[in-house]
Amino acid sequence: MFQVFIDNEEVVCESNFTIKEEFMNPSSIELYKVYPKSWKGTNKLLTNYYYPEDYSKCKVLKNGELYFTGIVKNSADMELNPFKPHFCSLQILDPSTLLSEGTTLDFVINDKTVEEAINQIIENISSYGFVAGNIQIPEEENTLIGAYSTLDKTPYDVFNYLAMISGTRWGTKMISEDLTSINFYSPELLENSGTIDTTKEYFGNNKIEELNYDYSTTDYRNKQIMLSDKVYSNISQVETKIANGNSSIFDTEYSIGKINSITINGETKTFTTKDQKDLGIISDFYFTIGESKFESYNILNYGSQIEIEYIPLIQGRQIVYNNAEISRISNKINRDGTISRYEKRNDILDSKELEKVGQSYIKFKGTAEITLNISSRKDFLLLGGKYYFNAPISELKGNYLVKSKNTTINQNDQFIQIKYNYELTNSFDTENELNYFDNQRSKANGNINAGESIIRNIDVEQNANIIFNNLQIEEIEISNNNMLESNLEFPLNN
Repeated sequence: MFQVFIDNEEVVCESNFTIKEEFMNPSSIELYKVYPKSWKGTNKLLTNYYYPEDYSKCKVLKNGELYFTGIVKNSADMELNPFKPHFCSLQILDPSTLLSEGTTLDFVINDKTVEEAINQIIENISSYGFVAGNIQIPEEENTLIGAYSTLDKTPYDVFNYLAMISGTRWGTKMISEDLTSINFYSPELLENSGTIDTTKEYFGNNKIEELNYDYSTTDYRNKQIMLSDKVYSNISQVETKIANGNSSIFDTEYSIGKINSITINGETKTFTTKDQKDLGIISDFYFTIGESKFESYNILNYGSQIEIEYIPLIQGRQIVYNNAEISRISNKINRDGTISRYEKRNDILDSKELEKVGQSYIKFKGTAEITLNISSRKDFLLLGGKYYFNAPISELKGNYLVKSKNTTINQNDQFIQIKYNYELTNSFDTENELNYFDNQRSKANGNINAGESIIRNIDVEQNANIIFNNLQIEEIEISNNNMLESNLEFPLNN
């Protein structure tokens, strides 16, 4: 039996309502036609009026224990007919809604690890009742991140960014009526919460009414073809240029990726990038990665012979095959050929990295994505928990994550039926494989580009102590009556 309280006053609901929980984060609950329980007696309808005041919270109790607490967003559609129960429509939101609809942030996260950045955000929103919960960041991912500006961003946006670059997931959990914890975790660090069996005894004990699965193999990528306009060549390029005495810029046949050496008439010279030049580093030659030219610091004498050895950036094409999957498909359907996927990546400059990206896609699609749907009259699975599914079919066996939980409450007169619908998936950690390189780049760079600055309106009061060294003080003798030399009418003037 469920009871609903608004500001400690017990109320009842005329219509059914649904509590829907999405992946560690319950969404809104809508309660309709809410009125005091005491009004069920018709003798009070003509004497009492009920006006929803400035309610801030709604609590749902199950067997006397707190099951859900929410924030009343609005109250409207008030019915004031004295011959009918007075009711209003309330929209009750989970406190975690404040993460996306509350205040925006305005500071820079700098020189912090992922976990330190998470705690910095939580500290800034602690007044809303948010506290740090179970923060599980893999050690290899909990490193320093690039400078990140939170200007005009909500905590929800920043938490999504921190989860993306660390390969983790995050969610909220109600601790008490006034506290909600922020939790970050990595699926591979989750402990196994139990085993789901397909036996009559297991189904009976957990009141499972239905279990079905979706076995998706619609988008296998057995051949991954990676294209890039800029990939480091595995052969160095040597070119000789002759100075004309007028220009300091020399063109190259290919785009420069990395310079190995530069000599003038056989004498070794120094070189660096133009970005380092802007920082004040002086060299004989400067270049920009990706451009097919380099520049000397001074105009060289006519006829000087410049020899440059560099690693060029060339067009690259990397092909990766999933031979095991190709063999499996050919044996099943008796057809030759493979299913290919092309992708163009200009953020990676190394063919080995391109190969890793291709393999990650193939690894992702090399195993079928399976979704389990379980319907039960017992709340027996933990939302966000990892379970081993001991299926009768070998292809279905493995670890699954409880992705969502939908609790439906149906009431007919005094009879209440509660039903739990769970969705589990075996592909809960594959996005990290797909986006690994993009995430690492975002982690290193943050969202403040080179040369950018963040403007803040900060009033700074500056105080300084002046220290006099070897100070000599000489007293000046007063030669007159010390009058204020002024024509103003002032009491100190004689």
